[in-house]
Amino acid sequence: MPKCFAFLNAKRAAAFVFLAAAAGGLAAQAGPVDVQQKLMDALARSDVAGAVALFTDDAVIDTESGYCAKSPCVGKAAIQKDFERYVKDSTRRVTPLNTFVAGDVLVTRFEARSATIQKAGVERIILWGIKEIRGDKIASSRCCLPDRTDSQTARFLEWDYAHPSTP
Repeated sequence: MPKCFAFLNAKRAAAFVFLAAAAGGLAAQAGPVDVQQKLMDALARSDVAGAVALFTDDAVIDTESGYCAKSPCVGKAAIQKDFERYVKDSTRRVTPLNTFVAGDVLVTRFEARSATIQKAGVERIILWGIKEIRGDKIASSRCCLPDRTDSQTARFLEWDYAHPSTP
């Protein structure tokens, strides 16, 4: 009986260690996810200053639209200009679908909706973005790789290429 009890305790101890390690991993990963959520919240409130404050002084944004499309935006002044453009579209909604964290790198698959997207005859598009976090700030953001396997995204891209926009 004592041997069985020791075995059960060993199993419980192993489960506890596993759960503690998993919880520790989640706590370590919550930092980058929290920074990304703060950015999305600030942009949803049209708080450009709050959004820019989440970036390092030498941060880089490389994206497919806006002021950072022709060449990456480097530094807070360039990022601020692009965010000022971004928040002017009050119809834009971005919802994360999946976020994967490896150290200080986040890869997020998200859904985007806007009046422009609806003009293309679709409700939403699916995009991928990559962020690198340094401490509690975003050091780089590379966005928005379209998920071409999604039929609505593919239809939007066909429309977008036929109707190029300017920042």
